[in-house]
Order: sequence, then C-alpha cells, then structure tokens
Amino acid sequence: MEPTTNSKLLLVEGSDDMHVVINLLGSHGFQPRFGNRPKEVFQQLRKSIYNEVNVSGRDALGILADANDDFVGRWLSLSEGLKRAGCNVPKSLSRAGSVFSGPLGIRVGVWLMPDNRRAGELEDFVHDMISVTDPILPRAKCYIDGIPEGDRRFANAKLTRAYVHAWLATREKPRPMGTAIAAGDLLHDVPVAKNFIDWLRKLFEF
Repeated sequence: MEPTTNSKLLLVEGSDDMHVVINLLGSHGFQPRFGNRPKEVFQQLRKSIYNEVNVSGRDALGILADANDDFVGRWLSLSEGLKRAGCNVPKSLSRAGSVFSGPLGIRVGVWLMPDNRRAGELEDFVHDMISVTDPILPRAKCYIDGIPEGDRRFANAKLTRAYVHAWLATREKPRPMGTAIAAGDLLHDVPVAKNFIDWLRKLFEF
C-alpha cells in the first residue's frame, strides 16, 4: 500500500496495523485509496501530526492508534497535537470514529483501537473478530491463564494480545493477524469491523 499521492494518508503505529487495515478492506471488497505511514511508536506518530496535517495538497489525514491502558489520556494527547496543527477537534471521540476539519479544509480522522470507547489495542479489535462460538478460544485462554505469573513475559495489560496470538497459533496454517483476515480465519463483518470500514470510507471518501 505505498502511497501514490500525498493527498490522502493514514498514519499508523506499526506494520501490523497496516496489514490489518489492508486485509480488512479487501475482505469488504475495497482497495486502499490512500497511502500509509507506519510511525513504529505512538510518540513518533503524535510528533508528526503538525507536519502531516499541513502537507501541501493534502485532502485527508487519518490517525490510527492504540488506546492502550489510558483511553482518555491517549485521546487528550492526540487532541492537543491536532489543535496545535489548526484542527477543529471535537471535545470527545465518537464511538464511530471521528472525522473533522483541519486547516484549509483538510479532513482529519481519528480511530483509537479497539473501538473508540475502551482501553486496549489492535489485538482487542482482532479478538472481537473471533466467533463467540469458537471452541478453541476458551482453550487458548485457559493455556495462557495457566502460565504462572512468575514465568510470564507479558504484562497483565497485554493479556488479550497473548490470547489472540495463542489462538492464531492453533489455525491449520498459523498466520499473522492481517493475513488471517484474508484467509477467513477471522470474521470481517462483526460490528466493530464494519464501523471501522465505515470510518475509513467517510474519511477518505470511497
């Protein structure tokens, strides 16, 4: 998904986010009509906001980031950066993802993973794409929960991440999250996924 133009760009934290976006779009029958720019960490993404908003010829800029363990703090941090860049930022983030105006009429959008209302990250979004009747997910959770805390190499806040990757490892052909969507291992039409696609379409007008 290399950008062919500067007019429409989605900022993401990392390559996993990018691949989930691309494959989710494909599962809904769309091709990406915007470029992407992974920033690797949130601090770099936030630091780039002013320059990215004010790129000459830009029509739309999307910001996709994890809420992590502080949804309110993450939104306020992005809001401050966007206001300094000249954007008309709403007081609160819409549950459908927000789209608002920036300088010179640019459209700016923000989506905080997983669903614009709770703490979490990309894996929480993907977790919601696993069927509620899936028989393996409870077993994957049981395996992760059974690891003694002293032997764990992940923080408690990353428990869902561990669940998701343990579940992915049980597929016939274990795949990363993005390609698992393309392969049909994950449900692409659950409400949170459809809301995300609707946000992208509104922001980038396709």
